[in-house]
Amino acid sequence: MFAHILSSVLAQQECGELQTFRLQWKFGWDGSHLNAWLRTAAARKVKELDLENFMHDCDVENLKLPPSFFSCRTLVVLKLSGDIDIDIDIDTPSLSFNFPSLKILHLVEISLPSIINSQEHSFLRLLSGCPVLEDLSFTTDLFEGDYKLCVPTLKRLSFSENVCNESDYELEINAPALEYFNFEGDLRDIKFHQKLDNLVQANVESYVYEDEHKKFNREWLFRIFTALNNVKFLSFSPYGTEWHNVGNIYPSSFQNLVQLDFNVSDCNWPMLQDLLQNAPNLETLVVTKEYTYDKSNLCWKEPQYDRDYLPSDLTSFNYGGFEGLKDEEFVKYILKEARVLKTATIQVYRGKSKENVLEKLSMFPRRSTTCLLRVE
Repeated sequence: MFAHILSSVLAQQECGELQTFRLQWKFGWDGSHLNAWLRTAAARKVKELDLENFMHDCDVENLKLPPSFFSCRTLVVLKLSGDIDIDIDIDTPSLSFNFPSLKILHLVEISLPSIINSQEHSFLRLLSGCPVLEDLSFTTDLFEGDYKLCVPTLKRLSFSENVCNESDYELEINAPALEYFNFEGDLRDIKFHQKLDNLVQANVESYVYEDEHKKFNREWLFRIFTALNNVKFLSFSPYGTEWHNVGNIYPSSFQNLVQLDFNVSDCNWPMLQDLLQNAPNLETLVVTKEYTYDKSNLCWKEPQYDRDYLPSDLTSFNYGGFEGLKDEEFVKYILKEARVLKTATIQVYRGKSKENVLEKLSMFPRRSTTCLLRVE
């Protein structure tokens, strides 16, 4: 019934151009009508295609896009989610991707097989068929294999793993125009071919857990932060129990960094300390306390010798998840050393009295005479 209705609607409007075609399917289907629908959409010069297909049936094959759609010249936005396969037969050289207008490509939990045949692989052929691509995002449950992304026009790149797995991959990125980078998952070997001079914003969420079956290489972190060295806005969330064993991973000063968002836990306080020391022009610091069951008893340790340890331009400080003594020591240090601080906002953990916290923090000395202290 649904397929018949949709076919009728598309047939009734054949004369007009189609701005967006969005199809969401959450149960198994044979996909026999999709070829005709996509041919109609392409004929009507569709600009945005958004397909979601979640079959919830392991015995049903993934939905395969018809080859006729691989050369939709008007498509600007392509979003594919779920049980969709982008593979094309490498033995058919005449079949290729050709999306000359495509600027946004989002792939969520679709089949992303590893690059076994180098430049002949479907994923590489897809990227090579998008000469003006600016925004690439892919999300998967498990990332494996070797991937080489060469997209000179790319401005936004996002890579996410939905669950923490024992991933094994190598990712080479050639995207000199990149302005935004997002990584969420099990960090492995990521190489950037050029220094990212245009980078504005980066988000890194990485997991390191104590597991004898997993190998973590400090060089991987060092390499990725070397590439992100010019970033202005950085969000860093080092999750897991083993960060206290990593050591200093920052290659040099982040001279352009003006805002840092950091998710802190008992295991990664030293990483926050090192990062603050390497961000001389930081203006905004947002720290969020993560509650874990880690065995580590690490906490903030005030630098003993360098009074100018804290960035001199820090004007805004926000601390979320304030709970007890460990948090007090860090907040006390910020208030005491931030010379031009304008606002300090403390968000207390549930169950804590805001009035009691404000009363106690108000007793701490403040180096900045204009600092406004708020407790929420």
